[in-house]
Parts: sequence; structure tokens; C-alpha cells
Amino acid sequence: MPAKSRKSQHSVQRSNQVYLRKMNATLNRKLKSIRHHLVVQQSDLKQHLMKMIQDGNEQSMVNEDEDRGKVVSNSPRVQYKQLKVLLITPTIERKGSANSILVEQSLRHLVQHVNEIKTIQSLADHTVGQDLDLILVLDGGDALSNQNLEALRTSSAKKAIWLSDQSDVKHMESIIPFFDYVFTQHSTQIPFDQDMVNVSCHAVPFPPNPTVFCPQVVGREYESDVYIIGDAHPGSCLFALATHAWLWDKRVRVEGQGWERFGTFVPVQPHEIREKLYNGTKLVVQDNSSVRRIMEVAACGTFQLISASSSGPLNTEDFQRYATFEELVQKLGHYWDHVDQRRLAASRTLSYMKYNQSYLHKSLQLMDIIFQ
Repeated sequence: MPAKSRKSQHSVQRSNQVYLRKMNATLNRKLKSIRHHLVVQQSDLKQHLMKMIQDGNEQSMVNEDEDRGKVVSNSPRVQYKQLKVLLITPTIERKGSANSILVEQSLRHLVQHVNEIKTIQSLADHTVGQDLDLILVLDGGDALSNQNLEALRTSSAKKAIWLSDQSDVKHMESIIPFFDYVFTQHSTQIPFDQDMVNVSCHAVPFPPNPTVFCPQVVGREYESDVYIIGDAHPGSCLFALATHAWLWDKRVRVEGQGWERFGTFVPVQPHEIREKLYNGTKLVVQDNSSVRRIMEVAACGTFQLISASSSGPLNTEDFQRYATFEELVQKLGHYWDHVDQRRLAASRTLSYMKYNQSYLHKSLQLMDIIFQ
């Protein structure tokens, strides 16, 4: 009897093993199908996002032309993957300038060929006999030699320069007529001169460097409750906020002019690492800040309130704004008490930066302005 019992037990075990093998095989087939479906779905999503970026950019161009009373051309679209681009980058990268590597990589996604050289290299060596469609000078901080300017003038390619914040536009007005297109960081930087009637000028700010301005964990020395960016002039919202009771029990960092009279706040020093301070604070308040500062905070995934008068192409509901001091205090209290809503709002602006203000998006915007 015991032997028969052991035989029955072995038979049951073999049956269980067969069943397990069949079940695993079935699950593997289903998992394989699911993985394949996810890969396809991811690819479709990527293509859809690219199309959204391009369609959205095309629509903004149409709106801009309509605002200026222009008629949108019905000419056929240029096939970017047939274009050849010469990218001229600064010899030494400067803080606040576009990242040359990211611009080059983005252009490689869009056009057939990109050749990158430095401003100190001979331009003629790369233009004579070359069938170029676009010459793009990045930053503009490095002076172009007379030989390079002459090579630029004689080239049949379209010429564009993308200026940084640090570029002295007034000083560069003598070389700007060599270009067909000038891109600046904000509209106030656009040069105006009667001798430049044939130059097309546009405000296209550099995106934040995603390897620098991104969500990250920082040390306690960078932490704060509120980080205020702007000037505390009498009569302003920030001046009124500085004396409001809502700030009394909070650690506050301030950056701007007029804060010396408020001794309880921590002034931000020029050498301090901004991306770490942005990540270390819970709330950022900005008044009339530059588009660059607003985008850098958003790219760090930090919640911010910006003044309704803030300039720039950030006309999206994803950014939380305030028009009056009363509205500022009301929103500060609301988002301080509702952490989940604060995090959701910060996630939305982070997503907006990733999919609408990336280097790829800005490079596509430049190409559309130049070739469409």
C-alpha cells in the first residue's frame, strides 16, 4: 500500500508539472504579445507627439502671419530630410547659451546632414563647392573674422544666427545684415534698424539644458519653503508679500533688488547653484521674470506662480498666474495647503517643457520659420 501511495503521488506531481509548463507557455505567449503591443504603442505615441509638435508649431506660424496681416504661402513644404546644414558653434561654451551638442543632435533628427565647426575655423573651407541649404551661427558671442563674413556673404545658402542673452545685439548690428534670419532670446532683444529691412527677426528662447535643469534630490542646505524672484519695489506685489503674515513662519529665499530692508529673508548669492535651489524649494514666486527663468524652474518640476504680466511665449494654462496681490496670497495659501494639487500643477509644466519646449521642438521651430 505505501508503494502504491508513492506511485500515485509521483503521478500527481507529473500532472502538476505538465500543467505548470502549459500555463507558463500560455503566459509567455501572452506576455510576448503584450510586450509587442507596448513597443508598437510606444512607437505610435512617439510619432503622435512629433506630429503634435509640428502641427502646433505650424499653427503658431499661421497665427503669427495672420496677426501681421500676411498671406500664408501655398508653396509646397520643404522636405527637411533633404537639407544640408552647416552649424557654427562658439569655441567655448558659455553659461546661459544653447548647448551646441543638443542643437546639433536635434538638427540631425530633422535634416539629412549636419556639419558642425567652430567660429575660429575657416568658413570658406566648408562652403566653397558645398551644396548647403542653411548656415546657422549659434550664440553669436564669438566675433566672426572678415574672411568668414565674406564667405558668409558669398554663400548661396540661407543664413541664420541664434543669439544668446549675453550677445551684445547693438554691437553686432554691423554683422547682422549678413544674415537672412536673426533669432533672439526675447522680443526686446530684436534689433531695429532701417538698414536691416531684409532681415527677418524672431524671438526664440533657448530651452533649458535638460541635463542641468531637471528634477533631482538635493541636500538640506538648498531647501526652503518659498523662493521669490523679482524686485521688491514699494507698491509692487512682492513688496506687499514681504510684509504679509503668511511668510512669517516660513524659510524664504529672495533674489532681486529691494530686499535689503527685509532682514528675515535669505538673499540668494550669484555663485549659488540655481537648479539645486529650484529643486530644494516648495514654492517659487516670480514677478516679471524672463522666459528663461520661468522655463528653468518648470524644467526642475517645481511649482511656481508667475505674474500675469510676465513676458514670453508661455501662453499656456499649465502655468499658474496671479494678477493682483490678493490673488497671489490666495493662491499661495491654496497650493501650500493642497500638496497634491501643487505637485500636479508642477508635473503639467514639467511635461509642457519636455514636449513643447525641448531642443528638438525649438530646432523644428527655427526650420519652419526659415523654410516654410
